[in-house]
Amino acid sequence: MKKYEIEEKERQIFDFTAKYIEEYGYPPSVREICSSLGVKSTATVYAYLNRLKSKGLLEKSPMKKRALAISNGGAKFKSIPVIGVIRAGEPIFAIQNLEGYCPLPPEFSDSSADFALNVTGDSMINAGIMDKDVILVKSQNDAVNGDIVVALVEDSATVKRFFIKKGKIVLHPENDNMQDMIFDNVQILGVVKGLIRKF
Repeated sequence: MKKYEIEEKERQIFDFTAKYIEEYGYPPSVREICSSLGVKSTATVYAYLNRLKSKGLLEKSPMKKRALAISNGGAKFKSIPVIGVIRAGEPIFAIQNLEGYCPLPPEFSDSSADFALNVTGDSMINAGIMDKDVILVKSQNDAVNGDIVVALVEDSATVKRFFIKKGKIVLHPENDNMQDMIFDNVQILGVVKGLIRKF
């Protein structure tokens, strides 16, 4: 499972820049970024932009001086939807479930992830998945023993390690203080392929 760290403000600036470029065909000014995020200091935004450049998410546009372009290691920019609440009976990508889009750094350019989820809680800490991490998930309805899955249990999504034991489905939390969840049947929404840690 790949890991990548991105600050919340970096993600917000990246999202705004990507959407702006998509809508207008050119990048926003630093002052427009400041205004959209409620940041007063252009120096602060410049610092975040430089971090995004160093992480390979943004680059100077070869077409214009001081203009930004979305980068992805020379490949086309890729972002995936961040899903909020997942409810039984609703399509995963229903518009009411979307919280935004997650930019994928260059090392995730070959990722098979289809969507991202914000992690709440500490049930997977022994697997290195912490509260407030963003997990990258490949959408699929099956899993093999040992996969970390997103499963729909009683109308809400949970992230656990998947096992089949004695004909039962076991969703195992990677936390020594929690018990296994055992079911006859569960709906698998996807398998975790990576995570992004915000700090």
